[in-house]
Amino acid sequence: MASTKPILAVGTMDSKGPEIAYIAACIRKTGCTVLMVDVGCSTVTSKHNNIKPDVSREEVASFHPAANADRVKKPRHDFSDRGEAVTFMGEALVGYCNANRSEFSGIIGIGGSGGTALITPSMRSLPVGFPKVMVSTMASGDVAPYVGCTDITMMYSVADVAGINKISSVVMGNAANCMSGMVRWGCNLKSGLGGSQKPTLGMTMFGVTTPCCDAVRESLQDDYEVVVFHATGSGGRALEKLVSSGLVSGILDLTTTEVADEVVGGVLSAGPERMDAIVQSGLPCVMSLGALDMVNFGGIETVPAQWNGRLLHVHNSEVTLMRTSVEENRKIAAFIAKKINQSIGPLTLLIPEKGVSIIDVPGMPFHDSEADKALFEELEKLVHQTETRKIVKVPCAINDPLFAQEAVREFQKIASLEVELDCMNEEPPTIQIPAAAPGPRDEILHRLKSVVASGKPIVGGGAGTGISAKFEEKGGADLIVVYNSGMFRMGGHGSLAGLMPYKDANAIMLQMGEEILPVLQNGTPLLAGVCGTDPFRRMERLLSQVKDLGFAGVQNFPTVGLIDGVFRKNIEETGMSYQKEVDMIALAHKMGLLTTPYVFSPEDAVKMATVGADLVVAHMGLTTSGSIGASTALTLEECVGRIQAIVDAAKSVNPDILVLSHGGPISMPKDAQFIQSNVTGIHGFYGASSMERLPVEIAIKEQTQKFKSITLN
Repeated sequence: MASTKPILAVGTMDSKGPEIAYIAACIRKTGCTVLMVDVGCSTVTSKHNNIKPDVSREEVASFHPAANADRVKKPRHDFSDRGEAVTFMGEALVGYCNANRSEFSGIIGIGGSGGTALITPSMRSLPVGFPKVMVSTMASGDVAPYVGCTDITMMYSVADVAGINKISSVVMGNAANCMSGMVRWGCNLKSGLGGSQKPTLGMTMFGVTTPCCDAVRESLQDDYEVVVFHATGSGGRALEKLVSSGLVSGILDLTTTEVADEVVGGVLSAGPERMDAIVQSGLPCVMSLGALDMVNFGGIETVPAQWNGRLLHVHNSEVTLMRTSVEENRKIAAFIAKKINQSIGPLTLLIPEKGVSIIDVPGMPFHDSEADKALFEELEKLVHQTETRKIVKVPCAINDPLFAQEAVREFQKIASLEVELDCMNEEPPTIQIPAAAPGPRDEILHRLKSVVASGKPIVGGGAGTGISAKFEEKGGADLIVVYNSGMFRMGGHGSLAGLMPYKDANAIMLQMGEEILPVLQNGTPLLAGVCGTDPFRRMERLLSQVKDLGFAGVQNFPTVGLIDGVFRKNIEETGMSYQKEVDMIALAHKMGLLTTPYVFSPEDAVKMATVGADLVVAHMGLTTSGSIGASTALTLEECVGRIQAIVDAAKSVNPDILVLSHGGPISMPKDAQFIQSNVTGIHGFYGASSMERLPVEIAIKEQTQKFKSITLN
């Protein structure tokens, strides 16, 4: 039975309009529905104006992460060359497909070299198992750059994709029928091959670790479907793709040899992203050091001259192996430890103390106990072990049956641990966080999580002037926020003036943005303090202005959260409630903006996390200290309990949410450090008065006093 969701037929309709229309017609004949998507980039007016797309190039362009108003309106004319235009539209199509993935059932594209380069990135971004067909003039050559490690079906067009003729009509018709067949009769990958209901595990293997991997697979096959990936670069990338697609339930990354090729410079690297999807998945993982004694090259004549004098082993006529050295193993250990330290799920690293491959044992060519020792000791030094992240040393070689038994036991242990942890939650979270459109938040959120993973705090700063923003950026601020209180603060007035009826808060924010955005030179994200309760603003239009101006995200300020007592109750009763601010954050999230709201209680944290807030700022009240700071405030010790409650509440909805502290007595670095040291799950600090007002007060006063201390002749 045909899917009710349409198939996307994608092409540059300024040059391939009749061809896309033909494919669409063939698909409709099979009973499937179809949407024609235009990704054209040409500056020449199309000859096929009678063929109208269902999704215009302008709509596709609007999904580009960095699309501004001009490019959205005129995606064809803002580029210095065609290559830039193709890149832009390719990135926009990725955004369009990811944002609408649940709305279509398959994707088919046609094109030459440019069209193939434009369309296939969106196909690669889709999960394994999602139907994807590319009819291309490039499909008879090296298709690796287009396919990557995904399951794109590449069909050679035979003739150029230029008109409908005896050849192209058959090729394109077959492609259309192929796509319809995938959609109508496709397999459900999540059910496993042959309809198996067993959970799927991904395992890496190499020729020199085959005995180990075979033994592990055989031991687990009654309970799991074990899918093996040959660790040749593409194998590691394929495993990571399946992990990110949600198609595996656990990982046995026993053969990490691709890391040696990445670090040293062999030919079988899986890239610097190797292990990223694994450690970020939260899935149970047993990892080991299989084949890290070797770097791979082609035939012996292809080994670069720089490795003359190194220990080489001819595996066969096409493969030459080079033994890794002590120093190289230390670098390999550093790469692996950095990745492991980012793991968020149960992970055990097994160290085979007697050898990492079949040729790294006594009497074999790559046996080198000193090199192995350097690898093992560096890992033990660099990996930050926790209750769920452990190193286990096994006193045998990797292909010894005892090692395979230990790998199986350890996986079963951490897999059952994950089940136990899940069962501890008597009421599992059922909240579905809404999806966000592609936008500035994607890159920024990745960057912020990388900061945390590196062991550093996220630091945000408020800026009431361009000079504040400029030097906060130079100081390394990760985020900068502008809102109306900044203007009052740096004008010598208390920050709470921003809550009084003195000026239009949202107008001030937009004006400050125009002044401060040009000052930022290093790409530091600028966030807008939006008054979400403003009754004179249509919030969707205001947020569009914010986004078009160049702001990367929003914060809810001015906020009614700073008001309490009877006045607060009256505000809530008369339509100017905190919920209005929650609604503003929800809308900004859906628009792809980074959302970093102030929260004042665990209840606020739950509300904001539920609508998709990326980062919540635990607000402890008006900042103390300085000439215009508050004198009535919580103590640091009181803040610890309040912030911890906010952290716990936010993470009960979204375990990946980021949390910063702000305000009250947290006015100096030592105060922020006290919070960091005493609150679990806090990721940094956001300062406003403490980042610009207090430093200015101190510096100007001291400098003036120094000038006053000079003497006259």
